[in-house]
Amino acid sequence: MSQTDALAPRQRRALNALVERGVLSSGQLQEVLAAVERPGVESRDETAGRTGLWEVLGYVGGALVLGGASLLVGMSWADLGQSARVALLAAATLVLVAAGVLIGGGPRGVRGMAGCGPSPRARIVVVLLALASGAAAMTVATALEAGEGVAATATGLLVALGGYLALPSLPGLLATGGFSVGVVLAVDAQWFESSTLSVSLGLLVLGGIWAALALTGRLLDESVGLAGAAAIALAGAQTPVGSDQPWWGHGLTALIAVACFAGYLRHRTIVLLAFGVLGITVAVPEAVWHWFRGALGGPLIVLVVGLAFLAASGIGLLLRRTRERSS
Repeated sequence: MSQTDALAPRQRRALNALVERGVLSSGQLQEVLAAVERPGVESRDETAGRTGLWEVLGYVGGALVLGGASLLVGMSWADLGQSARVALLAAATLVLVAAGVLIGGGPRGVRGMAGCGPSPRARIVVVLLALASGAAAMTVATALEAGEGVAATATGLLVALGGYLALPSLPGLLATGGFSVGVVLAVDAQWFESSTLSVSLGLLVLGGIWAALALTGRLLDESVGLAGAAAIALAGAQTPVGSDQPWWGHGLTALIAVACFAGYLRHRTIVLLAFGVLGITVAVPEAVWHWFRGALGGPLIVLVVGLAFLAASGIGLLLRRTRERSS
């Protein structure tokens, strides 16, 4: 490998500029070039290319383990006994966890990655642990004949939370958030028979918990946490819309939107502004439709929706102007 091949033109120009400015001497420049030229010294692109390949293989392998186990169980479901099904899914769970721990360099190595920033190895580990939470939930759901919904989602939540606490990551955060919603819905289905009120209250409380965790800095990414909290709360607010008392849904959705706007003014997080606009955009046309009992013509409904968008846009622009003046 020649010096020209070892360094990109931009890098060589940067080194020459350092020599011209006196930061490096000509001798030091030659030493740098000689070090780069030595065998075994690879360019960043070459290293990144090979690392990226191993990273992709890790993702594909983890997905295939979970997908293959699911497919095998699905195709052989009638032929396999319950013990065999559980054993197969449990084995897939253990393989995913073991692979993640081994790639991470053992339990201590996985914990040590938490303060070292993102890396291909860390990304593989967190994806494998997130997949393991899904496999664990499937295992429990297959093992139990009663109360499997609550037990399965709770197991998935615990595994996902354990992986996130061991190595905080976005996949772990998303898996934990998803299973937390699953637990609320499963508890409601088992103990409250999917009552509209209980589902709505459960999701609203869960959204509030996630918002509190995000705003107190206990999550890896505040914006993702707030986005998840707002989405969960809006889903809970929309639950009564299809019931006999839809006004609860319209009012709660508008209230969540106002809370998002207030949070944006205080914390300056753009996702809160986005969900506030979304809440207003959803709540106003729904309220108008129910108020007139669907008697409005199609063009007028479109007009109302357009006015709702304009009103939401005006609120958003006003908040942004307030932010610019205060900053």
